[in-house]
Amino acid sequence: MAELRWNPLLQTWTMVASNRQDRPQLPKDWCPFCPGSGKVPDHYEVHAYDNDFPALTLTPDQPDFPVKGLYQVAPNYGKCEVILYSSNHYGTLPSLSVDHIYKLLDLLAERYRVLAKDPKIKYIFQFENRGEEVGVTMPHPHGQIYAYPFVPQKLK
Repeated sequence: MAELRWNPLLQTWTMVASNRQDRPQLPKDWCPFCPGSGKVPDHYEVHAYDNDFPALTLTPDQPDFPVKGLYQVAPNYGKCEVILYSSNHYGTLPSLSVDHIYKLLDLLAERYRVLAKDPKIKYIFQFENRGEEVGVTMPHPHGQIYAYPFVPQKLK
């Protein structure tokens, strides 16, 4: 289950997504982002991929618990996408050619334009995932896009 929970002390929403605990943890013998996995095209240079374990979704379920007083919850409306930088499992962003980086930037810009058309989306955050230190569960070179239904308080 995933939902938004209001934090009255910080005056902001927090994403709670227990479904993310089921995601693969650095598998050694298989990568869903590599060509031939059945999850992505067999041939690609850059690719946008709907996150299999999203914290935000365009078709959210209703929260498990109703709103009661101080504790408010809301559906986890939004979108989570994975942006694959390259079909090369061992590549890195700095190792990409300038032309390849232009293709990546074009894809990021296109995804931003599409997500920004949704009037319920209030903030779009694009970021790179790299390294176990930040919680990466897939070593394949990638970033993510989170499209929020609110502007995070620190950004306001």
